[in-house]
This record gives sequence, structure tokens and C-alpha cells, in this order.
Amino acid sequence: MQMKTTFKTALYSALVGATALVGVAGTAAAGGFAVREQSTEGQGASFAGIAAGGSDLSSMFFNPATITLFEGMQSEGNASLILPYSKAKNGAGSPGGASSGNIGKIALVPSNYASYQVNDKLFIGFMGNSPFGLVTKGNSTWAGSPHGIESDLFMIQAGPTVGYKINDMISIGAAVRGVYSRVKLTQNAGAGGIAKLKGNDWGVNFSVGVLFSPTESTRIGIGYNSETRLKFTGTQTVSLVPALNARISAKLTTPGTLTVGLRQKISENFTALLGFEWADWSKMKNLTAINRNTGAVESFVDFSWKDSFFYSIGGEYNLSEDTTLRAGFAFEDSPVPDATRSVRIPDANRYWLSVGASHKINEKFRVSVGFTHIIVDDGEVNLGGANPLTATFKQNVNIIAISGTYKM
Repeated sequence: MQMKTTFKTALYSALVGATALVGVAGTAAAGGFAVREQSTEGQGASFAGIAAGGSDLSSMFFNPATITLFEGMQSEGNASLILPYSKAKNGAGSPGGASSGNIGKIALVPSNYASYQVNDKLFIGFMGNSPFGLVTKGNSTWAGSPHGIESDLFMIQAGPTVGYKINDMISIGAAVRGVYSRVKLTQNAGAGGIAKLKGNDWGVNFSVGVLFSPTESTRIGIGYNSETRLKFTGTQTVSLVPALNARISAKLTTPGTLTVGLRQKISENFTALLGFEWADWSKMKNLTAINRNTGAVESFVDFSWKDSFFYSIGGEYNLSEDTTLRAGFAFEDSPVPDATRSVRIPDANRYWLSVGASHKINEKFRVSVGFTHIIVDDGEVNLGGANPLTATFKQNVNIIAISGTYKM
């Protein structure tokens, strides 16, 4: 009875955290509009080795098989404060030389996890997080406003995880999640005022993974998070031309992601970390809003993105029995090609510099902190059409993360 009650407490904590995600805006701090900030421990090492697990439950987002590393019952809450900066100082044709302003918006991104060891082989758990999100908003008077003023994509997911320990060397895991997403896009329609497109949808996705420990000092993990297929339904409105208002639908498929991690213990106190991630962004062809009454195309956003790659290296050092320090570096190849880079997502290649630490307060509670500074290449935007635009976005991102893990 006590075990059942305690697990309910852990599950309740994760559910409360998942519910808290509703209404929290996500700002992409990874390539495209992905939100990699699901783990404070991972944050401190630029996510190097995260698919091979660590001391925090959050690795189960990247590889559900890592749930088999955690004995008994545990729950964990993470919060990441994302501070983006992306600004075009000018743009050809800007009224009065107006700048875009900082289009990146501050966001707080929580994620939550719970696990329960059923027996020596079977582990079950729950997670709630926001894997994709985007909030950008520029000034309505600069030259880029006909191409986009505000872009707001919000996504949350939650669901169960199960892991099975085949033997001391191999574990497998899987998770299924329900997904809710909403989108809002606005732009300057000239004499028509402000055009707005908004919609929402529900979906399902899954993840699978394997954990391989060939020796006591080596651990390798591979995890795959599936794509999510969405069909937004909503409205298009044009503020000064109501005749153009319409009921619309638009399809969007988020990318599948493969994550590989290695943890190699070098000495009693030092562990080397390596990571690799591939994201199938080439599925992002376009976002086309279709009039649900006539079938006509109301708006079209060209992506034509490419697959992206993320390479990371880091290390952990046990300063004492209770305190671990970590650091990491990563390079992220942006999925956004020069040809279709837009004012909504002026993404470019990124360079991650991270530090972090974990400290065990007592036998039941541990806290972790992480900090990342991301150097982002200039985002060169060259758009044609009725409102041609040439602009350069200067950009960077800072991220502060904190988590608490409770072992029951």
C-alpha cells in the first residue's frame, strides 16, 4: 500500500508539471523550432552523452530505455529560462530606417518526469514536456513586416514510458505521448491591416530506445523520437478587409529525431561524454493554409528545410561524493537553408558553450543547475516578391536551467 501511494505521489508530481506547461510559451533554443531544453543535467554538458543516461530522469526524453537506470521511485522537475536575442538593425525599404527590434521572446520551459521500478526487470514512468515551440515578434513598421510580424507555435506532450532490462548489458524502452499544439501567425497586409492565421490540433507520437553497457565503465544509448503529424484547423482574418476572412486548415509534420550518446568513465572521478543527433527537418516543405469551404490556397509559407545534425562533447567531474561538475561544447548545423531563411525563423548554425553542476542535498533530494551561451551565425535574409527584403539578423541565446530530483 505504501509503495502504491508513493508512486501515485510521483505520478501526481509529473502530471501537475505537465499541466503547468499549458500557457507557457516555448522559444526555440535549438535548430528550426525544436526545444532541446528537456534536461538540466544535459544542459550543463551541451547534451553530450544524454542518450546514454546520467543521474537524472530527464534522459528518458531522449532515450526511454534509460528509465532502467533508476531504482525505486523517483520524480523530477526541470525549468529552463530561455533568453534569445535576434535583431535586424535595418532592412531595405524599412519605413524611417526602423529596425525589427529583438524578435526573440523570453520563455520559461518546464519538463517533468516520474519513474517506478516494478521489479528487477520492469520499469514504468511518465513524462510531460514541450518538444517544439517558437515565439518571435518584430516591429510592425519595419520592412520585414509584410513577411511576418508574430510567429507563435506552442506544443505540449505527455504520456507513459516503459523500460525493460533484458540483462545487465542491454535495456530497451518505449513511450507514447498525446500531443496538443496551436499556432498563430501575423503579418502586415498593407491596406488590409493585419492578417492573422491561427489554428490548433491534437496528435500522437512515440519514442523507442536501447541502452547498451558492454563494460562497467562504458554506456551507449540510442533513442528515437518520432515525427508528429498535425492538421491545424482555425481561421484566417484580415483586420480591414473582413471579406477575406476564412475558415482554414494547414498540415504540419514535426521531424523525427535520432539521438546517440556515449558515457565513458576515464578515471574514478572523470567521465567523458559524446553525443550526436539527427533531425529529419527535410519533411518541412511548407505550411499551406487551405480554405475549408472553397479549397483555395489562402496563404503559403515556404520552408524547404534540410536535415540537421548536432555534435556534442563534454565531461563530468566528481568534485566530491555529493557534488558533480560538468561542461560541454556542441556544434549545430541549422536546418534552415539560405534560400528560404525568413524573418519568422532567421535561424543559422549554432555553437553551444555550457557549464553545470549537481549537488546531493541528502539521500533523497538532488539539485542541478546548468547554463548555456549559444553563439548563432548571422541570419542573412533575402526575400523577393511584391515586398523584397534584404536584412541581416544578429543573434545569440542564453539559457539558465534548474532541476530537482526526489527519490522516494
